[in-house]
Amino acid sequence: MSSIQPNIEREIAFDRYMLNVRALLLDFQYIEESLKILIAGSYEAIRRSAPAMIYFRPSRSSLEKDSLGKLIQKYESISRNDPLIRALRTVLADRNFCAHRSYLLSIEEQEDIKFLEAESQRMEVIRILTKDCLKVLSNELQVIAAHLNESSVNLAERDAPQAPTDEVDNLPPPCASSS
Repeated sequence: MSSIQPNIEREIAFDRYMLNVRALLLDFQYIEESLKILIAGSYEAIRRSAPAMIYFRPSRSSLEKDSLGKLIQKYESISRNDPLIRALRTVLADRNFCAHRSYLLSIEEQEDIKFLEAESQRMEVIRILTKDCLKVLSNELQVIAAHLNESSVNLAERDAPQAPTDEVDNLPPPCASSS
C-alpha cells in the first residue's frame, strides 16, 4: 500500500502542473488576442481621424502572425499604459516557456513531486500576473470600443444626407394654374 501512495501523489502533482500549464496558455492566448483587437481598434481610430490626404489602412490580418513580443512593441507605440506594458514584458519569457518548453519534461522531472509542485507554484504566481493583465486589457477594450462606437455615430451623422433646411420650407408655393 505504501508504494501506491507516492504514485497517487505524483499523479496529483503532475495533473496540477498540467492544469497550470493549460490555464496559462489560455491566458496568453487571450492576452495576444486582446492586444490584436486593441491595436487594430487603435489603428481604426487613427484612420478615422486622419485627414483625407493621409492614407492609413493597416489591416487586422497584418497582426495575425505577430508574436506576443511583437504585439507588445506595436501596443507600446499606441498606448500610454506603461504599467501594463511593463507587466506584459514581465510575463513574456514565461509565455515563451509555456508555449515552447512546458510540455518537455524529462522522465525524472515527471516523476519528481517536489519539482512538479515547485513549478506549479511558480505558474500560479505567473497566473496572478496574467489575470491582472487581462483585467486591464479588458478595460482598455471597453474604452476603445466605446470610442469607436462614438466615432461611428459621429461619422454617420457627418456623412448622412442633409435634411431640408428652413430655406426650402420658406419658398413660395408653386403658381396655381389658371383655368
